[in-house]
Amino acid sequence: MVASGLRPQPAGLAIAAFVAVITGIANAIHLPAALFPELGALGLVVFSDARHPWARSPGLLMLTPFLAALQGLWITRHLSYGPASVLLNVAVTITVLAALRSPIVPALSAGLLPLALQIKDWSYPFAILIGTGGLALVILVRARLQRNRPAELAAQQPQAEAGAHSSPVPPLRQWLLPFGLFLLGGLALVALTGSPLVLFPPLLVIAFEMMAHRQHCPWRGRYGRVLLVTNAAALVGLTLENLLGVVPVAAFLAVLATVTLLQLTRLFFPPALGVALLPFVMPHPPLTYPLFTGIGSLWLVLVVSLMEHQRPPSPSL
Repeated sequence: MVASGLRPQPAGLAIAAFVAVITGIANAIHLPAALFPELGALGLVVFSDARHPWARSPGLLMLTPFLAALQGLWITRHLSYGPASVLLNVAVTITVLAALRSPIVPALSAGLLPLALQIKDWSYPFAILIGTGGLALVILVRARLQRNRPAELAAQQPQAEAGAHSSPVPPLRQWLLPFGLFLLGGLALVALTGSPLVLFPPLLVIAFEMMAHRQHCPWRGRYGRVLLVTNAAALVGLTLENLLGVVPVAAFLAVLATVTLLQLTRLFFPPALGVALLPFVMPHPPLTYPLFTGIGSLWLVLVVSLMEHQRPPSPSL
């Protein structure tokens, strides 16, 4: 992912094209939720690192977001947005991750999205299967092709970090306190600002990776860059959606611009693509969207910085 210059890398072009196709399909079948924002994050990993846990589990890649979306939709239809519904939503999704031993953390975003945007149509969980199913197919086709490759070529592929995400949901004592503080503070900021976008769905993915998987989080300790990229991605997505609308070329450009920003900052930060794509699924994205994402991201960085000051990460965890 990190490369010299500004030439788009194959993985970036591939996920931009994939998202553009899904946008066209979503428009054609009148299911906006088919453009699930976390497709950007999942797709960037799938196309750039075949050995990453997200890219090695095609079944879980489809099943985990689907189940999270299903429970998120049910909660949205029965409870109004508030601390109880958000905490229940997140708790159920984490339980799903633990029960399935699934590494697909972007399911947290799939669960919260209907509650944050008040999506109540039962088509939502099935709509996101279009994109996740497409990525699962990419994984399966690539695996079949790689089985036919010479062993010496396969050996040249980059090796995943040993033990990365070996426990999809680590013991609660390692991360529950800071994660709970982040959620409660985020909900207080939502009440203060009057917008659930302060606790925007991709932020849960960012937070969980930084707290529960902090030993293997590729953007840990690079918080200035995280804030910069998050706010810039929100601005890029909002601008392109406002100028061009929810069309394939706008989604393509949003992904490509965000990937280029990641290259410039030398940061492997896939959730940034979810931030850029979120305006494409909002009925009427407010111009204050980048401001709210900035507030939520800054709160997260403050909590994580406090956590690391109190207890630096240990290699033994």
